[in-house]
Amino acid sequence: MKENEQYCITCKTAGHSFDQAKSVFRYTGEMKNAMYRFKYGNRRCYGDKFANHAIKNYGNWIKEKQIDVIIPVPMYDKKKKRRGYNQAEVFANSLSKIAGIPVESGFIRRNTDTVAMKQLNRLKRKKNLLKAFTIIKNDVQFRKVLIVDDIYTTGSTLDEVARVLKDGGVKEVYGLCICAGQL
Repeated sequence: MKENEQYCITCKTAGHSFDQAKSVFRYTGEMKNAMYRFKYGNRRCYGDKFANHAIKNYGNWIKEKQIDVIIPVPMYDKKKKRRGYNQAEVFANSLSKIAGIPVESGFIRRNTDTVAMKQLNRLKRKKNLLKAFTIIKNDVQFRKVLIVDDIYTTGSTLDEVARVLKDGGVKEVYGLCICAGQL
């Protein structure tokens, strides 16, 4: 987890629904192994390490954006029950503790058990996520939201969550992922 492996993805000009997204690490080498352990090896303690690196590199950016709430990308309920946790939610909770920004895990829901994204190309990812998310708790109006996820590849997941949030009245949506793969 070297500092020089972090980088920023700025995507508004790329036709995405989110305003900007950042990633802490590149999804290569040891980070691939660390992410595998975090997602499938019950290494929830990694969430704190990843959050510390995220705040170190992007804490000022998060403050500048005046984020109202952190929303982790939700997992399909049955998948979360099988795994026992949502790694994006673990990361979000760790970020929240450091940044002092509340987490809202129950604001948006994943409606369908989508195919694993690592198996799909850009177009199939977009189709796979179409109508996959809905807002289920719209009694609080957020203006600026930070969506967090584990891995950014094409931006399709952040894009679809951001689209749903903006359709629900959110003005600005930013993304923060632990790793980014091919861009």
